Amino acid sequence: MRSIGYACKIYGPPGWTLRSLTLKTASRDRLVEVTKENLATLRKIFGYNTDVGVRLFRISSDVVPLATHPEAMFDWRRECRAELDETAAALARSGQRVSMHPGQYTVLNSPDAGVAERSVADLVYHASFLDAIGAPEDARIVLHVGGKYGNAAAAVGRFRQRYKKLPKAVRRRLVLENDEHNFAIDVVIGLCRELGCPAIMDVFHHSINPAPEGDEADWLREAAATWRGVAGMPKIHYSQQLRGGRPGMHSQTITAREFVRWYKTLPDILFDIMLEVKDKNRSALKCIYSVQKSLPRARLTEKWARYKYSVLERSPSHYRRIREYLKADKPQALGFYDLLEEAMAAEITAGHAVTAVEHVWGYVKNQATEAERRRYEKGVAALRTSTNALPGLKKSLGRLAEKYGQEYLVNSMYFTL
Repeated sequence: MRSIGYACKIYGPPGWTLRSLTLKTASRDRLVEVTKENLATLRKIFGYNTDVGVRLFRISSDVVPLATHPEAMFDWRRECRAELDETAAALARSGQRVSMHPGQYTVLNSPDAGVAERSVADLVYHASFLDAIGAPEDARIVLHVGGKYGNAAAAVGRFRQRYKKLPKAVRRRLVLENDEHNFAIDVVIGLCRELGCPAIMDVFHHSINPAPEGDEADWLREAAATWRGVAGMPKIHYSQQLRGGRPGMHSQTITAREFVRWYKTLPDILFDIMLEVKDKNRSALKCIYSVQKSLPRARLTEKWARYKYSVLERSPSHYRRIREYLKADKPQALGFYDLLEEAMAAEITAGHAVTAVEHVWGYVKNQATEAERRRYEKGVAALRTSTNALPGLKKSLGRLAEKYGQEYLVNSMYFTL
């Protein structure tokens, strides 16, 4: 069975954002405190993923703030040992496959020796973190080959030499990915065969920077072959072009029908599919549901409950159409998401926004104080003339929902879309 997952962040539950530190604020005590909080957040994400059926997740590199900065380093493995052990237990219970993907400044083949040295240190950190949370060997570190720097052959040569000198703990987790500007999938697979390293094919990057010969399915088979004899199922990265954005910019959300069309073209090989998209878990669930042959109605009604007021403030007609659609004998995920995506593409107008706000206010109005009521009425009056008032009003309503224990609202998308 193919798993579909998302990267680094989660949208929806309040207070589930990883915290960061600047060098100026990174005292030892603060580094320890924030790392422990981030590990707690990571455990909550593992639990959420288990609950909703997501079995593939990329862990952010920033769980340990400033992990390899020479002026902020601390012994996070010792200082956070108990929390790391708790995270390892949570990961084991979840059964999820995890990965990490160092950022753009981790460039192993850089002609700058200092950059290369720091890149090695960053890769060592990522491997150490995965080891510290007990991640099995199918938990991989994804890396691009790097830049060409005017001489592609020399750039590949530097990568080859430095790869061979990496600690074994790094090499046993490393996988290489094609990119949209420099090294296409044919070069990456050739290098992987030579080094005994698996390859991940990013199909979006391939569409922008394709190999000279062969189609996507051919290269997917070639990439899958590099995983033979190593731990883990082959992986693919998938994303869609942001409409109106420069080529290569990831979309805000995955269009379900486009994803399903692509999914049906995959060769008869099992892959794990990592989505690279701005709305993270929202798109992951959309894609998971859309490719399931049989989906309980309850799953779609749960999703509808989270989106309904975001739809209402954009398109009351879609709000009614979706409600009717979900009353059908066997509502299909694709039909639901077609309507939802149409609705979410509409502009928010003041009149529709007021309608949604009034529905939301109905959950807390009987508990609100007189001061809170006056503040709400003032916000609605401003909203009737301009949607500029909407963010502040939503923020106020969000606080009231939390204050008065309205979990239905707190867990909705209304305050985050």
